[in-house]
Amino acid sequence: MRGRLAKASAVSVTMALAGVVAVNPALAAPPKSVAAAPGVNAEAVAAPAVPTFVNGLSQNVFSATDVITGEVWVESDFDSDLDGKKDRLHADFTLPRETQTDGLKVPVIYEDSPYYAGTGGARNWLVDHELGATSTRLAQAFFNGTNTSPNISNAHEATWLPRGFAVVHSESPGSGYSDGCPTSGAPNETLGATAIIDWLNGRKKAYTSRDGTTEAAPVSWHNGKTAMMGTSYNGTIPIAAASTGVDGLAAIVPIAAISDWYDYYRANGAVRAPHSANGGTGNNGFQGEDLDVLADLVYSRRDEQANPPGRIKCRPVIDAIKAQVARETGDRTPFWQERNYMKDSAKIKAATLIAHGGNDFNVMTKNAAQLWDALKVNGTPRMFYFHQGGHGGAPTDFLTNLWFTKYLWGQDNGVENLAKSWVVREAATCPPRESAVSADVSNSTTLTVASAAPFRVGYTLTIPQTNADGTITSTTRLITNISGNTLTLATAVATTAGQKVASGAVVFLACGTTNPTPYADWPDPAKGDVTVRLGSGGAARGALTLGPASAGTETLTDDSTVADTTMMNAASSPNRLLYVTNALTQDVRLSGSPKVTLKAAFSKRANFSAALVSLPATGTGTVITRGWIDPENPVSDSVTVPTVPGEFRSLTFDMQAKDAVIPAGRRIGLMVFSTDRQYHIRPAPGTQVSLDLAGSSFTIPIVGGSKTFTTANGGDWEDAPVGGTVPATLSLALGAPAIFPPFTPGVAREYTASTTATVISTAAEATLSVSPPGNMTNGAFSLPQPLRVEFAPGSFNAPVSNATSTITFKQAIAATDALRTGTYSKTLTFTLSTTTP
Repeated sequence: MRGRLAKASAVSVTMALAGVVAVNPALAAPPKSVAAAPGVNAEAVAAPAVPTFVNGLSQNVFSATDVITGEVWVESDFDSDLDGKKDRLHADFTLPRETQTDGLKVPVIYEDSPYYAGTGGARNWLVDHELGATSTRLAQAFFNGTNTSPNISNAHEATWLPRGFAVVHSESPGSGYSDGCPTSGAPNETLGATAIIDWLNGRKKAYTSRDGTTEAAPVSWHNGKTAMMGTSYNGTIPIAAASTGVDGLAAIVPIAAISDWYDYYRANGAVRAPHSANGGTGNNGFQGEDLDVLADLVYSRRDEQANPPGRIKCRPVIDAIKAQVARETGDRTPFWQERNYMKDSAKIKAATLIAHGGNDFNVMTKNAAQLWDALKVNGTPRMFYFHQGGHGGAPTDFLTNLWFTKYLWGQDNGVENLAKSWVVREAATCPPRESAVSADVSNSTTLTVASAAPFRVGYTLTIPQTNADGTITSTTRLITNISGNTLTLATAVATTAGQKVASGAVVFLACGTTNPTPYADWPDPAKGDVTVRLGSGGAARGALTLGPASAGTETLTDDSTVADTTMMNAASSPNRLLYVTNALTQDVRLSGSPKVTLKAAFSKRANFSAALVSLPATGTGTVITRGWIDPENPVSDSVTVPTVPGEFRSLTFDMQAKDAVIPAGRRIGLMVFSTDRQYHIRPAPGTQVSLDLAGSSFTIPIVGGSKTFTTANGGDWEDAPVGGTVPATLSLALGAPAIFPPFTPGVAREYTASTTATVISTAAEATLSVSPPGNMTNGAFSLPQPLRVEFAPGSFNAPVSNATSTITFKQAIAATDALRTGTYSKTLTFTLSTTTP
């Protein structure tokens, strides 16, 4: 039986609206009689400030100097220095005066760090030795450090106190006036930070001194919401704390932060140092650094200032770290895994604003990219500020202000509906964001433009001013308000006699850290992964092409004395293989993490590296991003497979995440080499590496995908649609009739029989059904109990062709049922139907 059904469909449309949040004094407690804060004359106290919000941003209405300060030692649940006592963590706090005089409860901006009391000079591991050999490093020298009591730091105070936030700092275990030991990312450092958050929320007690028994007063000024913010190590600790799911941590802003310590000091099984220079080329001051070196570097306990004997309480802990870093293999072990916050990323509920530099080869961009991917999976509120600089670089102020105003003050400012990704574009490829001034303006804080659409509050506007002598001088101003097409600026422009902003002058947003370009998400949703193949000639310059790869192998010789840039810029080199595109005919934007698959064989254990480079027609090239793998970890970074000389292995590994524009006229290149001198352990030269071209490929994340790559590489891309139509079809064919075995009178039993249904459906879903079975009959006689019918399966949630469903018939006969000689039967109608043809 075959049939067709009419289509059923429905369409719904939704629209989300957002509005500006007005000034809201209601968050403050009603004014009370003003009591004098410590050190403040009550008669001179100004009228209390109240939290104020304009355009969804917290405003500077509180004093940055008339504040309440203090320090405490918060008791933790751990004893990381093994002295038999719970470690206490040193913290300071600075509060708006109104928390004491008016009962105002405020959110907290909190930064935890091992750096406040200073650091010693690093004593790194020696790196000029064979892979797998045992290395050495010098013992850490004593350093005096910095006094951090009663004031640990003033970071964030100038920005956030005037906006009505409290600021808290704490010293990580083993640093300054905190107990415990530094462990470079181990759980005690995480729990040190969560202990402060627990104290802020009344779940931990604090003391007025490091060793005393006098408890500090409970926190009464906090609204229950804390944000953690910091750069590098100070930005890593917020990720660690958030990965516990601790209550009260409402937001984090990790800047240039580590999400997995293995990815800081290792790469796919390889021992790989972070790099001290922006861009990751040139001399590396961090070569040979490792977890134990960093723990030594920040071990600054103030209760061990006497030298001799120096700092000795944590020596066993740091020596244990030194014994477990396993530089001989580079493998991921349980020791490293406990410092991997990504394993607990599903617990992150704090709204996360990530900031990272695309040219940060200290804390590399993989740390940001993998955290970003986890936040997507979680559904955690997220935003990504991706700039073109190196290590550090906070989000532009208006984004951070919106973030904290939403998630700490609870203001409905719509930040969650803004673009998820904000990328600082390169000046040479800056997208135009401009408009013409509508009328001459002099000595004014407002400008009316033809269209305010390219601008937003918080951006910095470049404004050409015409001087009295006719020359043009450009200036910049922060946009503080937009009403229609009128922009309000932070301060007046064209204030000099005879100066004006002329009608028709074009004001614009220059690309820079204050004016990031918004994108819907990261990587850009328009990104496509383009896989290119390798053409022969890599000793000089082979090809990168969408066509088939060349056959055969090409060989390089490792030389750890040769720098990456030297190999890249050489016309030919025995130490690397280089494959390039044609000169680009248009700009090409990368957005994501490039990946290589390289089929290679090695004469002995070796390093292995790959870099995406940008090459000009003449002159020096630029390393855009790079990646590394230990060839002895072909499957997993935790499993070593010893090298078999001459045996080819397929090695797939990622490069560091990028969002970069490669300008027209340059060439995209893949450089394959062995030892990356400024990152790797450096064995003696001479190891041979052979590359199987046909088994190798390079995948590049390009906005616009293969079409953009093809046209930029000098090819032509024409879309030629080819299609075919599938008619709406529902087809049902039944198998052989179902026959029950003979019914036996006087015996209670359920009888079964079956047949099959063959289904063809082009619908999104289809369902099998049957007419009411009723009772089988034999002439004038009917069975007392009804027939039952079951389907397996009875529905299909996608199109199917010749799918089979088993139809089972069940007939119950009771011991007292009277049965007439002959055949009982029933004709049933089966239907295949859909509501989504």
